[in-house]
This record gives sequence, C-alpha cells and structure tokens, in this order.
Amino acid sequence: MTDLHLPLVFLLVAGSTLAAVLVGGCLGGGPASGDQNIRIVSPAEASALIEEKGEDPRFVVIDVRRPDEFAGGHIPGAINIDSVDFSEHLGSLDPDGTYLVCCLRGGRSAGVRELMRGAGFREVYDIEGGMSAWKAAGLPVVTD
Repeated sequence: MTDLHLPLVFLLVAGSTLAAVLVGGCLGGGPASGDQNIRIVSPAEASALIEEKGEDPRFVVIDVRRPDEFAGGHIPGAINIDSVDFSEHLGSLDPDGTYLVCCLRGGRSAGVRELMRGAGFREVYDIEGGMSAWKAAGLPVVTD
C-alpha cells in the first residue's frame, strides 16, 4: 500500500515546486528586477524628485499624453512622447537614465512604465494619478 502512495507524493511535491517556481517568476517583476527601481510615486514625491535631480541631464520628465493635451498644460521641463508612439522612441532613450512619466490619470503612463521595465530601464517613476493629481496638489503647470 505504501508503494502506491509514493508516486502520488512525488507528483504532489514536484507539482508544488513547479507551481512555486512559476508563481515566483511571474511575480518577480521582469528581467534584472534587482537592478531596477521602477515604481509609482505621489505628486509630492515626484516634485521632490524633480527638485533633487532636475539639473541632471540624465533625468527626463516624459508626459505621454497626446500633443494637444500636453500643450494645454504640463510639468515644467517635461518632454512629450505620445504613449501611442512610445515604443518607437525607446531606442533613443538611455536605459541607465532616470525617468519620471505621467499622463492624465495614470493609465497610459502605467503602460509606458511597464514597457520601460520590460526593456531593462533602470530607474522609472510614474506619477500616481497623473496630471490630474499633480494639478490638484497645486504643483506648477506650464503651457506652450
């Protein structure tokens, strides 16, 4: 009787191990996650980051909204790369730079953030709530 249970125990242990590996891999955050700092920040944290790194030429604020939305008001110093075209511009960005991304409410920038994560970018911050939250916090906005 014991001999019949041994293969079942083996399958259970092997299956559990495989499941743990698969789950661990899926939750691990992509390639080189230990070398990446990719996260969502509040508008106040984003503002502090701009204060801290604003003079660093490798620090870039990217607004991923449509050009007409960008022209209507954006973070001072931000550049505009529409989320629709973002993958075409990945090669022109330095994966070792520091990036702060935003959109209107956080949906489009979340997609861009994950695209950058998958491409191996090391430091990407995404403003929680996007420009809506930035404006609600009373932070500066400029128009073209």
